[in-house]
Amino acid sequence: MSPTVFVKLMFLLRQETDLQNDRAFYDFLPYHYGPFSFALYRELASLRQNSYVTPEENRIELSGEMLGCIEETTDALPQTTRRAVATIMDRYGRLSQDALIADVYARYPWYAINSQLVDHDSPSSRKPEKASLAVYTTGYQEKTVDSFFNDVLKQGIDSIIDVRANPASRKYGFSRLRLAEISKKLGLNYHHLPNLGIPGSYRADLNGYESYQRLLDLYEKQMLTRVEGDIQEVGQLMRQKPSVLLCFEKDVRCCHRSRLAEAVSRKSGLQVIHL
Repeated sequence: MSPTVFVKLMFLLRQETDLQNDRAFYDFLPYHYGPFSFALYRELASLRQNSYVTPEENRIELSGEMLGCIEETTDALPQTTRRAVATIMDRYGRLSQDALIADVYARYPWYAINSQLVDHDSPSSRKPEKASLAVYTTGYQEKTVDSFFNDVLKQGIDSIIDVRANPASRKYGFSRLRLAEISKKLGLNYHHLPNLGIPGSYRADLNGYESYQRLLDLYEKQMLTRVEGDIQEVGQLMRQKPSVLLCFEKDVRCCHRSRLAEAVSRKSGLQVIHL
């Protein structure tokens, strides 16, 4: 099948079967041909590299020499997963590519907003309104790269301001280079201001809420006073277009972005909103 059909079927697996409750399954966002997953394409590239899938970029086809191994793997899948795949293939597997795209776009119009395949005057091309200017913050701790960017797009955010001292991550998509690359593909701006982060050496003894608060007090009273220029720069960026401060922690109370956001708010006069 074509990559376009393959991704649409994977998207429907996520939306319409029990796999919607599987946190390890793929998330999707609106891209050039409708719903898309950067994580899915990364793993598809790995399957090609390891010869499970043929190397051609314009089609998805299992490698004949690996069929025995592939059959053993699929036989070991949970029954719920096998049933979900069968359901989607029975329901949509016989549709042409055009019919499948039309069906997905009609029933899931959000995922068509960035598509190159729709009429610019159609309901599917209506993008969300831009967010009002504010000091937005977010953490990616429990998100995939696709769910993170999907949320950013839904909020009407234009720029991501990464305030980690060390922009590395074991989670795919959240290293500085990958974040910048995906942001560009989605039409978003990416800025990294490492001076606004907390060096890793300060985090060695964190073991609970109180220890986090002691660190954040230190950050606010000592570290932020040395980076007035960077705080001013963030305020200027946030007055120009809807932007969000990005760090790791889900709980903003245990993240330095909470104190940084207040400092930026005082400089810019903008309201703080934690997403």
